[in-house]
Amino acid sequence: MKYLLSVILTFCCLLTASCSVFPERAPKYDPTVDYEIDDIKKDFPSLSNVPVLYINIDKEAWLITKEEYISAVVTAPDSGLVEVDASLKGRGNASWGLPQKPFNLKFSTETNLFGMGSAKSWVLITLFYDKTLLRNYLTLNLAETVSSGAEMDCMFVEVVLNGEYNGLYLLTEKVEDEKTRVDLSKKTGDALFEIEQAYRHNDICDNCIHLKSNTHITFKDPEPEDLTGVEFENLHEQMSGLLTDADNAIRSRDFQQISKFIDVDSFINWYIVNEFVKNYDSQFVTSCYCYIKNGILYMGPCWDYDTCMGNQDVASCLSPNGLHVRQAPWFNHLMRTGEFFDLVCERWNELVSDGVFDGMLKSIDEQTEYLSEASVSHFERWPDSLRSSDLRGRHALFTYEEEISYLKDWIEKRVEYLNQKWTVD
Repeated sequence: MKYLLSVILTFCCLLTASCSVFPERAPKYDPTVDYEIDDIKKDFPSLSNVPVLYINIDKEAWLITKEEYISAVVTAPDSGLVEVDASLKGRGNASWGLPQKPFNLKFSTETNLFGMGSAKSWVLITLFYDKTLLRNYLTLNLAETVSSGAEMDCMFVEVVLNGEYNGLYLLTEKVEDEKTRVDLSKKTGDALFEIEQAYRHNDICDNCIHLKSNTHITFKDPEPEDLTGVEFENLHEQMSGLLTDADNAIRSRDFQQISKFIDVDSFINWYIVNEFVKNYDSQFVTSCYCYIKNGILYMGPCWDYDTCMGNQDVASCLSPNGLHVRQAPWFNHLMRTGEFFDLVCERWNELVSDGVFDGMLKSIDEQTEYLSEASVSHFERWPDSLRSSDLRGRHALFTYEEEISYLKDWIEKRVEYLNQKWTVD
């Protein structure tokens, strides 16, 4: 009898908790009401000091899929948006299986969200896997600081979906051909690619190019469906030739040849960012982007970093010591090319001297303070995020404060290690 009562009590507590997710802080948006921006700010107050995206769809949230967009209405008081037509669908691979889902958000017309430039497509990245909430934010901002090329802007937002608080997200630009993103000219044959291992699409791919260095390239923009069959066939042939020339030059380890076919600075900057954060996928597993512009191959933009900086017990990525991305096909050759290696060392020391990595540590303190209220709400909404040991197993920590301390310690040790490897007397 005691056991039965205990079970009933536990069930009631869980039911109560599941039905009371900030109802007073996330009022239901009524699309039949003709809101003005002042009404939005009054009736939908900020949940914290972090901007809010109110997203309403005409279906239950659990019906969202990765396969098709669902009509949506978006209101973002801090960006001056009221009842803007949009559409929403799921995204991601492993992250789509998380309780807090990631989304692609597409507006019907080009929309400037929070001053990040006008575009139709945006991404809402789940923060469920990263207990610090900061790894993607820190790495994308590091990439923007280090690089002079195309990198994705980002910012934190809280999301209310169909009136229910859905936690903190990182709102980012989408990796695509746009003037404010990767600015390409398709008229001159420019194209954007993703590098990933062939097994990720079962070794079957009509829009892929497989190079002798074992670098596997897929078209991202334009994709085959964007062109006629003949147009894509011609583009595929053109890009295959350019990528093969670049690949051959890289494998030759002849710096004069290499510099004819690749933008060396973009390769150096991308490599430093990805090796510094020691991201597992950056060993050309997936989510590695490159593009051809005016016949030259560029690395970037940087993308997808929730499991970096010691947040995944795989290969050697948990440790702040050791080199991981150096084993990626192109960089295995480039880092054995004396001139390229010297330029990496020179650039690294320049960044250290400029205080870039000290600035990252300072940014952790600033963002932790900025998110102090929102992070509490986020972990109340997604308590299993802090409880999870999926990524680090026995190395997992279970409080926000411990995770922040762990991240800062990892960064300091990583800088110390790379200083030893890349400081040339």
